[in-house]
Amino acid sequence: MKSTVTRWAIALAITIFVPISSSVFAQGSGRWFEGTAPTGEEVRVYIDSIPPLKYPRRALRMRSEGFVLLNFDVNEEGEMVDLRVAEAEPRLVFDKSAMQYFERMKLIPPSLNGQSVYVSDISFRLAFQLPK
Repeated sequence: MKSTVTRWAIALAITIFVPISSSVFAQGSGRWFEGTAPTGEEVRVYIDSIPPLKYPRRALRMRSEGFVLLNFDVNEEGEMVDLRVAEAEPRLVFDKSAMQYFERMKLIPPSLNGQSVYVSDISFRLAFQLPK
């Protein structure tokens, strides 16, 4: 009984702490991604809302940590295009959770000189770490 309660408390603590981690977006001082406009200029794509990050249950049971490197583009309407996993460690443990996290994220449409632009070549490394 005690071990079941302990496991439940650990899972609850991780569920509470992982989603509110602000260290997920360490690029710059704000919440943004950086990519390339068709002109070759660097453009920041700002994040309007960030959903909670869900730690996979299997990874919790295994006390596993890792990362997923995601690549994507953002169209003129602020929608992610061609979201894909470029690298993951360990493989196939955090991929689905990372993809769902990014699919639920809302972005502000990117602009350059007051005009909406398509932004490509965005990469982001999403770390999955258990609270200490």
